[in-house]
Amino acid sequence: MALAAERFVYSETPSFDEEINSAMPRKYLWLLVIVLLIVSWQWLRTNFTEHERQARTQVRDSVAAAFPEMASEAQERFAIRRLSSPAANGREVLLLHGLDDPGQVWMNLAPVLAANGHGVLQLDYPNDQSVAESARFLAQQLEELGTEGVSRVELVAHSMGGLVSRELLTSPGLACEAPVCVRPQVSRLIMVGTPNHGSDLARFRALGEVREQVSRLFGGEAGWLDWIFDGAGEAGLDLLPGSAFLRELNARPQPEGVRMLVIAGEIGKEQWDALDALLQQHTGELPQALREARQHLGDGLVSVDSARLPGAPLVRVPGNHLSIIRNVSVESTRMPPAIPIILQQLGDGEEAPGQQTGN
Repeated sequence: MALAAERFVYSETPSFDEEINSAMPRKYLWLLVIVLLIVSWQWLRTNFTEHERQARTQVRDSVAAAFPEMASEAQERFAIRRLSSPAANGREVLLLHGLDDPGQVWMNLAPVLAANGHGVLQLDYPNDQSVAESARFLAQQLEELGTEGVSRVELVAHSMGGLVSRELLTSPGLACEAPVCVRPQVSRLIMVGTPNHGSDLARFRALGEVREQVSRLFGGEAGWLDWIFDGAGEAGLDLLPGSAFLRELNARPQPEGVRMLVIAGEIGKEQWDALDALLQQHTGELPQALREARQHLGDGLVSVDSARLPGAPLVRVPGNHLSIIRNVSVESTRMPPAIPIILQQLGDGEEAPGQQTGN
């Protein structure tokens, strides 16, 4: 009887497979809930962008009002900094980083510029605020630079820095009129990996914010509220394809008297070129589907089509969004491919080396 009872109890105990199978519907339910939350969040962001922008700005202003001393300390870190001696010929190069970048993107370019006789300046700005706010900040900093005797600058901008520069140069509200305005003349703008038509990956800018603040923290430059004092994510909304900011910016004519160049990164460029050459030998051209895939891939964050700007020559270089302009470590001796092009352009050459295209 004891044996029979044991068999009865054992037969009523759920097997491991039965437990797994009974848990599967719950897992699928949670997966469905997560997917619905993500879709709902993206729908809200798409349809209520301006409401989100206003809410973010109100949060930033409220935090700054609650912690005025910390906000003031954070703002003091934003300015134009000189990285080299002034140029003997008076030509200064101002570097503008992009979204969620602490300025490390210039680790290779800045010393090369200085070694070639350029005066090198770097703008540190609250890069998470709206692009329009950053452009106004840039205008103010340039006017201060003008009072120091600088009469002309050439801008080299990475990623969103190119949009900040274009906003400065084309916004009617930022027009510079002498003799009241003493802002240096901008004679050139070189954009490296700039999303002139936006990037869908701007939706995931929180990851970049974490990277930036960690970098600043280990560099002894960050306070615990700096993640909100440098903006509340309004820039990420501006960078979305089709945003109100980009529609207005791209509807304006290009600035007069400013020589412009776009440098776009392309992952696997050598392989794409080899495939293109091989196919042209047999079929005459790269198939449309492959051409579209090549354009869309771009540097991994910004597609070639997004970087393209009417009226500005475009040069494609191999690499991703960062490797085209900087190395991973300071020990690396590799020359990022955008740097020789930038040097050539700043040396008064009319044409940039590499692939020029208007397509």
